[in-house]
Amino acid sequence: MAVADTNFLLDLTRGPGSRIGKKARALLRRLAADDEPLATTRFNVAELLVGVARARDSEAERSKIEHLLRPFTILEFHADSAEAFGLIVGHLQSTGTPIGDMDALIGAVALQVGHPVVTRNVRHFERIAGLQVIPY
Repeated sequence: MAVADTNFLLDLTRGPGSRIGKKARALLRRLAADDEPLATTRFNVAELLVGVARARDSEAERSKIEHLLRPFTILEFHADSAEAFGLIVGHLQSTGTPIGDMDALIGAVALQVGHPVVTRNVRHFERIAGLQVIPY
């Protein structure tokens, strides 16, 4: 299972002329060819909903997001993820290399289920010890 970060999800929706959109769709095809189940976290859904709230046509944006998320399992935040989040943030703060809380939350969920995060934001996620990152 691969855990899609928000930037990967958004890049999948980019137009056919977008270089980064093409890279994201190519990776998605590779994952599908390998029968890799797709997932994302409730936090990524929340980030996408910010875009819905800011959109000129929020109904159309919501519909686009719902369609995008159909093949993805939504992973929830549980007690073990909360423990992982505390350890991640505490460690990164103590080493002077903090990342944003949303990335730490997403990373904690992925770490707890034992699956890599698919992201362009390698710089943040690679700081989480034990978390595998799939860049594109």
